[in-house]
Amino acid sequence: MNRTPEFPKTKPVYEIKNSRLGLSDWIKEKIGVRPESWPFMLKLFKLILSGSKYMKNPVIGPIYKRLMMFSPEESTYSHGTIYNLNVDVSDMGESVVVPMDLVKDMLRNASYIASANTCLCRDAANCQDYPKEVCCLFLSNSGRTLVKHRVGYEISVEDALARVDKAAELGLIGQAMWVEVEQYIWGLANADMDHFLEMCFCCPCCCVGLNLSKNASRDVKRRFRASGWTAVVDVNACVGCGSCVEPCPQAAIAQNEGGKITINQDYCVGCGICKTKCSVDAIKIKQTRPMLGSVQEYFLEDGRLNLKI
Repeated sequence: MNRTPEFPKTKPVYEIKNSRLGLSDWIKEKIGVRPESWPFMLKLFKLILSGSKYMKNPVIGPIYKRLMMFSPEESTYSHGTIYNLNVDVSDMGESVVVPMDLVKDMLRNASYIASANTCLCRDAANCQDYPKEVCCLFLSNSGRTLVKHRVGYEISVEDALARVDKAAELGLIGQAMWVEVEQYIWGLANADMDHFLEMCFCCPCCCVGLNLSKNASRDVKRRFRASGWTAVVDVNACVGCGSCVEPCPQAAIAQNEGGKITINQDYCVGCGICKTKCSVDAIKIKQTRPMLGSVQEYFLEDGRLNLKI
């Protein structure tokens, strides 16, 4: 199966917005979260998540998507790629490139890396299942902004690579994200937006992105893409319990008349949540599409974002 970008090639590559004599940047700088406003941001994240439940409402949905900068689709650019850090390569050659390889290559090539002080999603949800300190990494100028605003700290390449390994050990889901509305959350200047890239390590219970996608309409869901690895079911092993259907953030799983599950490969992002819910190990994460050569290529090919790290 060939890779086909969700956005047509005719969609222009993202361009930096005019700062309007610095006024636009000044507003974002003032709005951007600081330690003092962190408790408010946690409440805001909860509000964002609760509001996503109405995204399919014909009246509230369009307003919510505008506020979250998901629409109009032709001029908004939020995008994410899933890099499952725990893929099954038992039946593939040792030289196969896995999502973790691309994540680590990106970190090795980054000009600057900062870690958030704590995971915003897990802190907002008071997560009891996963550590809050195994949290997002911000690259280049976006990382420098977090450090400047005292909500992050510089991290070495070695420590960043160790963070990836720890996330994999914990069963967290890797997501490379560029979320347009987060410019206001973190206080990023317009000129820094083509240097903005966050590598998130997400838990299925608290991640705002995954849970937002679960409630989203299809036009928003398709902004979050697989890296080439998706969930594949062994129908002979499947017992038809259906425990994997509801948790899927992409609504990519259904049960046929016989109770066996089917996975829509056009919608699946390979997050692996379904695999963790399967008690009979009937689901594997396999390479089903060709992979690209770097994390940046995914942003350009699938999201029309030419990011510099």
